[in-house]
Amino acid sequence: MTLIVLVSAKSDGATTSAAALALASRRPVLFAELDMAGGSLRHGLLRDVTRGEHGERLDGTIGLHRLPQADWERASAEQDFAPHVAQHLWPLDDSDYRTALPGLTDPRQAASLTSTWPTLLNVLQLTDQQLGWDVLVDGGRIVLDGGHLHPVLTPAPVLREADLVLLVVRTTEASQALAHPMVRALQDDLAAQGTSARALGLLVLGEGYRPGDVTRGLEAPVLAALPWDEAAAAWLRTGGRIPRGVTRSRLMRAARDAMEPLREYADRRRLHLQMRQVQAANPAVQQIVHQLGQRAVRHD
Repeated sequence: MTLIVLVSAKSDGATTSAAALALASRRPVLFAELDMAGGSLRHGLLRDVTRGEHGERLDGTIGLHRLPQADWERASAEQDFAPHVAQHLWPLDDSDYRTALPGLTDPRQAASLTSTWPTLLNVLQLTDQQLGWDVLVDGGRIVLDGGHLHPVLTPAPVLREADLVLLVVRTTEASQALAHPMVRALQDDLAAQGTSARALGLLVLGEGYRPGDVTRGLEAPVLAALPWDEAAAAWLRTGGRIPRGVTRSRLMRAARDAMEPLREYADRRRLHLQMRQVQAANPAVQQIVHQLGQRAVRHD
């Protein structure tokens, strides 16, 4: 239903918030870890999640960082590498309708993704628009280059095409001070090269604030808020056995409540922009989306 990217000005909980929203969604989800500083899911939330009948465990051969290598290893420039994307999707839990793309294992791998972004973005958009899945992206910490999104150190192509870009901000004065210049930079970049500055909103992590005060202070709307819950956040970071009560924690309940308003906001933006329907770039991309759709059918 939506393509939402979560980012931060510093280490302010973008990964934890994105994971909470993904696991709390009542719809099928694709959670893509596109933090160019390196991913944490494989050693955290996904470390005990297995795949397939034989209980395959996630290792360094799976993930975003392998897609450029698949591109390089093509027999010819005409041979499409899009089918390799499906091989690098991993279950987010045991539901079979929540799927993750684990991130980079080394930040030096970010430079190799330039040719990969068009196909990957197409997969994310089709999963959203054709299948009706929620697509949540952990975009990591924003890095700027000359006032614009850095072309290598941020997943700029995905941010610029997202329905929503949520800047995660804590309720502390320090976090909001760091966020203020980033809000303006993101708004300028999205207005110039994205779908519009209105794609940007705030996700406030923590309590003891007034949404109106944050909106006025940062000059961007608060679109979602999550209370900080250390026990639930610790599990989202480290994975393993689910502690008792986490799924009913304040953090996860708030994440469930947040998703529907975010979808509605994204739908209104689409109507306003009269966004064109995304088409599959080639049959291989369509096949990936078809495979994801089969998972949703089994879930229903």
